Amino acid sequence: MSRMLRFFIFPVVALFLAGCADEHVAAGKKTFSRYCSPCHGTGGAGDGYNAVNLDPGPRDLTDSKEVYMSKLSNDEIYTVIHDGGIGVDLSPLMPVWGNVFSEEEIWSLVAYIRTLHPYEGKPVVFAEVKEGDNAKVKESERPKVPQISENEFNSGMSQVTLDTLDGRIAEGEEFFSDLGCIACHRIEGKGGTLGPDLTRAGFMLQPQFIYRWIRNPQGFIPKTRMPNLGLTEEEAISVTLYLSTLGRAATAPPLVVAPEPVLEAEGVSGEATGLETTTEPGTEPATEPAEKVS
Repeated sequence: MSRMLRFFIFPVVALFLAGCADEHVAAGKKTFSRYCSPCHGTGGAGDGYNAVNLDPGPRDLTDSKEVYMSKLSNDEIYTVIHDGGIGVDLSPLMPVWGNVFSEEEIWSLVAYIRTLHPYEGKPVVFAEVKEGDNAKVKESERPKVPQISENEFNSGMSQVTLDTLDGRIAEGEEFFSDLGCIACHRIEGKGGTLGPDLTRAGFMLQPQFIYRWIRNPQGFIPKTRMPNLGLTEEEAISVTLYLSTLGRAATAPPLVVAPEPVLEAEGVSGEATGLETTTEPGTEPATEPAEKVS
């Protein structure tokens, strides 16, 4: 390649990559504003309106008080967003976003977050061709989750019995705590204010709706701030049972109904006893020897 051609091509490529970076930073800022700023704040200082309800509080992404973010690699920031705090042994109050955002959206968030603190490391590169670890093809489509049917809910509930109900409710409460749901939802005056108050969830909501919402909130409202937690059917049933107990009216139908006993009809065992039941019109039932079959 001649010096003249290199002199022309390289600046054009650099401008193109810079333009792509600016575009992704802008996209990341937009996503951050909707989904992250309620806790991290509009400027990333950890001072969003929901931050006061969180313990521990959200990370200050500006490094204004502690140098932390600039020490992380781009991949580490990506993993925290994708897997949530629970996925990297940090606070579960940081939600899991890997089931909601596309790979490109998460990398755009990383690119924007890098503008919030001093950083001199490798930039996030959005490339069409793989050129090492820092230039990956970014998947632009969001994860697709199928619509959750009421039949799936009914099937899951059919596995719950009166003997296992209390244990499943306790399990659901544990999931609710471990997944950091209290960061956004308030119960009895404790918790976040980003999502609905669930103090009376059992009174206000039908169990089948709770289940289907938990399993795929984006199936109802694509731009909801509620993350898809990736719960299994069994886990979602347990959380549903727990939430259905909150504020539930005493007159509400039971969550699980005991199966009706199966009664054997008289005479079913006649072959063993040699007796069968016969009833003449206007007479009481009487028993007589069954005919022998030769």
